[in-house]
Amino acid sequence: MAKLNLKDIKRKIQGLKNTKRITNAMKLIAAAKLKSAYEAAELARPYSEKLYETIGRFSHHIDPSIHPLFEVRTELKSVDIILITADRGLCGAFNSSIIKYTERKIEEFSSQGLKVNLHLIGRKGLQYFEKFGKNVNIINGFDQVFRKTVDFTAVKTVGESVKERFLKGETDRVLLLYNQLRTKTSYFVQEKVFLPLSEIMVEGISENREVVYELEVRNIERFIENLLQRYLNFQLYRAMLESNAAEQAARMMAMENATKNAEDAIKKWTHLYNVARQEAITNELIDIVNAVEALKQAG
Repeated sequence: MAKLNLKDIKRKIQGLKNTKRITNAMKLIAAAKLKSAYEAAELARPYSEKLYETIGRFSHHIDPSIHPLFEVRTELKSVDIILITADRGLCGAFNSSIIKYTERKIEEFSSQGLKVNLHLIGRKGLQYFEKFGKNVNIINGFDQVFRKTVDFTAVKTVGESVKERFLKGETDRVLLLYNQLRTKTSYFVQEKVFLPLSEIMVEGISENREVVYELEVRNIERFIENLLQRYLNFQLYRAMLESNAAEQAARMMAMENATKNAEDAIKKWTHLYNVARQEAITNELIDIVNAVEALKQAG
C-alpha cells in the first residue's frame, strides 16, 4: 500500500465524517418510523390473535366438509409460500436471513417431490428469487409495498390468489413467512400455516371434535365465507405490519452500528494523521538543522 500524504488522510477523515452524519441521520429516521410502525403492529395484534384463535377453535369443532378451506389433503403435490421481505436494504441481515430460511424450506419440500410456488411481497425477495430462484415458480410479485403505509392491494391480491389456488387444487398447503419483532431491538423469522385452516394450531384446543358450534345465522354459507375472507386478509395484513416494524428496527440497529464503526475509523485515521503530521514536522526540523549546519561549515 502506497504511503498516504497528509492531504489524502485529511480527505479520508472528512469522508468518514460525512458517512457518519448520513448513517446517524438514517438511524434517527428509522427510529422515528419504528415508533409509528411498532404502534400499528401492536394495535393489530389483539384482533389478529383473537381472530387466529377463533378460526383455530372453529376448525377443530366443526365438520371440515363445511368449507373447502378446512380440507386437509393427505397427499401433497404442491406447496405455496408467501414470503414478505423489505423493499430496501441497509438493514443488516433482515432480508438475507429470511431468504436463507425460505431457501431451506424450498429444499425441504423439493426433496419430498413437492412443487414449490412463491408469492413474493417486497422488492428484495422478488429480486433475489427472480435471479437466483431454483426449483420454484413465482406466482405473484410485489415491490414498493412499504412506502408511507402498507399497500393493502398486495394483501387482497395475494389473499385471493392463494385462496383460489387452494380451492382449485393447484396447491395443497400454504405457508406464510415473515420477520416479527421480539423486542424493539430484536426480531425472528415467523412461520405460520396459512391454509388449510384445519392445520392452525392453538394452545388449549382438544383434538376431540365432538363439540359442535351451533351458528345462529340466517345464511351460514355467507357468514363462513365472510369470516374466512376477513381472516385471510387480516392475517396477511398483520404479517406485513410486523415485517415493516421489524425492518425499521433492523435498519435502526444497522445504522447505529455503522455510525459506531465510522467513529472508530475516524479515531484510527485521526491518529494516523497526527503521526504523519508529527513525522512531517520532525523531517522539516531535521532539514532546517542540516541547513544551518551546512551554512556554518560553509562560513
